[in-house]
Amino acid sequence: MPQTKLVFINGRRQLVPLNQIVRQDSDRKYNQHRKQVKSDYLAFYHSAQWQHTRQSVLLRDSYLCQRCGLEASLVDHIIPSEDDWEDRLDPDNLESLCRDCHFWKTRRETVKRKKGQHRRMRINIIAGYPASGKTTYVHKHAGQHDLIYDYDALMSALTGLPLHQGNVDANDYVQLFFELILRKLKAEQTFEQVWIIQTYADDKLDSLLVSHDLHHIMLNTSRETCIERLNKEHRNVSSLLKAMNRIDEQKHDGKFAKFVVVDG
Repeated sequence: MPQTKLVFINGRRQLVPLNQIVRQDSDRKYNQHRKQVKSDYLAFYHSAQWQHTRQSVLLRDSYLCQRCGLEASLVDHIIPSEDDWEDRLDPDNLESLCRDCHFWKTRRETVKRKKGQHRRMRINIIAGYPASGKTTYVHKHAGQHDLIYDYDALMSALTGLPLHQGNVDANDYVQLFFELILRKLKAEQTFEQVWIIQTYADDKLDSLLVSHDLHHIMLNTSRETCIERLNKEHRNVSSLLKAMNRIDEQKHDGKFAKFVVVDG
């Protein structure tokens, strides 16, 4: 008679073959491994500081899993604490999860991490005057496995407004998306290329992503051509002239020295 063992699967006792690996077994091995190689890391999760933060997040989320809506029993780091230790107590980087959602999230993160070991993700920062053709350039060169951050496109998707017609109240939400994307980019090598469309040179962005394969690209579409395009699109040229003037100031101050100039 084959040997069996008694385990809990989906809350029920079941007899399974002795050599069958169930989640409890994999969880136990995972925890034993962490205890051996990451004792300091585990000590944090037993600290009073973490326990207090954990309880406050559960209360904030009404003890509901933020993925499926069922009862939550765990508090998880959106960006794993192993990847971003500085944000380990930031409530904005924490969410309440049930055990099943936590299991599958951790599994996806492990798969991504292993994929990233064999991939060097390139991050392209695209700058230029308004209407210089930044979005068109990116869509011409982006691949199937790329990520594109485009402020105007995201604003339009969130508000339902036409492109370039912003909503001041939605701006904070678009910025939150961008901050979360940057956190993820710091921790993962998920994509072949990432395209960040912006207007100005940004030293803070460069510092944040300094450990990555960064490429700076600026479109050389002339100021006059951009103004002509803006007028044809019936956009508020007078307000966008301020943005153009700021770009000219950055050029004069050498902020675009690292950018490769390409045709727009």
